[in-house]
Amino acid sequence: MYGNYINPYVNQKSYYPYYPNNINDNQNKINPIQPIQTSAPIGLLGKTVDSIDVVKAMDIPLDGSTSYFPLSDGSAIVTKKLQSDGTSKIIIYKPIEEKKEKEQTYVTYQELDERLELIDIEDINDIKDLKDELKNLQKEIKEVKSQLKDKVVKK
Repeated sequence: MYGNYINPYVNQKSYYPYYPNNINDNQNKINPIQPIQTSAPIGLLGKTVDSIDVVKAMDIPLDGSTSYFPLSDGSAIVTKKLQSDGTSKIIIYKPIEEKKEKEQTYVTYQELDERLELIDIEDINDIKDLKDELKNLQKEIKEVKSQLKDKVVKK
């Protein structure tokens, strides 16, 4: 008796707001709620240590991810990772200090003239003598080559 009774003053849609009466009725459709995905905070595994010996004793994750251990004095960063054979691999990264290059300096005309005056003229004459001797050696080598060619041709 109570099951057949319908209250005329109550809107039927109010009881079932998420079920549309008509399939083509887009106004009553409710989009499903998307779950909010939360991820772990992004960061590096590890912590600051005083020495490399401390890193050797530190526990690391067993999933093979790399743990980072910066030295407290800032001289290096040490990484430790579990390898597939069960041993741990430790790598030490040290910063490279850049060497400053000398700044280019330019010579003035006065400095150049002073240096040119210091050059010994006798050294220049020695250089000229060396050039002459080299020319004579070249001539002798050419003569020897031509004599060897003549001997090879005659045989």
